[in-house]
Amino acid sequence: MPNLRKFYLRCVRWSLSFAEVRAGPTHFLLLGIVLAIALFIFAPQPPNAKSTVSALETSQDIELAKKVGKEIIAACPIVTDVKNLAAYDSCAQKLSKLKTLRDTMNAPFLWGAQSKVGNYNIKDSQTTEFDPFVWRRIYLATFMFKGEPQIEQVNNLIVIHLPIQFRNQFDIGAYPYPFWHSSKKWDSYQQSTELLVFLEQGKLKGALRSAVVDPQRPKVNHAWDGKWIWTDAHGKQPYVTLYTRLFSPSNPHVAKVDAAYRAFEAKLRQNACVVCHSPDNASKQNPLLILSYPNQALSLRHETVRQIKEKRMPPPAGIFDDQERQQLIQLAQAFAEAGDKALAYEGEKKLIPTKVVVSLGVFRGDRSF
Repeated sequence: MPNLRKFYLRCVRWSLSFAEVRAGPTHFLLLGIVLAIALFIFAPQPPNAKSTVSALETSQDIELAKKVGKEIIAACPIVTDVKNLAAYDSCAQKLSKLKTLRDTMNAPFLWGAQSKVGNYNIKDSQTTEFDPFVWRRIYLATFMFKGEPQIEQVNNLIVIHLPIQFRNQFDIGAYPYPFWHSSKKWDSYQQSTELLVFLEQGKLKGALRSAVVDPQRPKVNHAWDGKWIWTDAHGKQPYVTLYTRLFSPSNPHVAKVDAAYRAFEAKLRQNACVVCHSPDNASKQNPLLILSYPNQALSLRHETVRQIKEKRMPPPAGIFDDQERQQLIQLAQAFAEAGDKALAYEGEKKLIPTKVVVSLGVFRGDRSF
């Protein structure tokens, strides 16, 4: 490189002296070309653009993480009476309206339990996909928060540590589904000491219940009776899975989205789709994709349309009867459209479906996070 620079310096000096002797358009053009090359070589080199942008993005992510963490804690402070449903409802309402949280959450949003203390790779943990609105209103609201968020940077990943206490003394219909079907899962909810929320490149990708637990925290035991849904004197349970609990009372689309889901879900059952897409995860999906509850089915409202059309659902080759398949497609489309309108009324952005390679009924390996 030094020799090359000396060569171009000589060319510049030669061109300047030559132009003085024989000035003309051609010579000035040659001089311009040589000067341009020389300026390019000798111009101060800017710092590595990629590293500069990365550092800036990381700094912005850290500030965003602090803001999101503080807003969540402020929305759902710890109350002494963990049976306080009014506090639970207030928390859910505030979380559903937090603009920064809403605008930052990725769709779909992943939720589960950390596989091992210190392991922040969400792929190593069992997770479930959620519509962002459903997760923060129904799941995130089951926790109370205290203190200050702790921000940790792991390479390009920002981890938000939120100290938590779980609301474990409600009637069983107030939980998204019977977590106690697995004692390990139920204990995870009750004894985990913090929530880990993952932010990367300006998007909240998912959250995990920390594997750090406090065995001294009081536990409530529930017997698992094998029922995922049931009806009691108060109506259909769990009631928090219903659209009347999820959406605002003023939402004019609730009845339509509920009717659309009921018709769609009935046809799904006829084709054994909910066998794989239930909380017990019989097909060992990771992430798990649930269709058996109204609120959780919203996260797949567009994806089911595409996969039924492409004969990927149910696996291995979709529905053989074309007339039956067309009926299911129509029901899926009606549910997707009604879901879009109901969520739009709540201020949610329209979900842009992500194309996947394999059927919803098996593990999807296309996750970048």
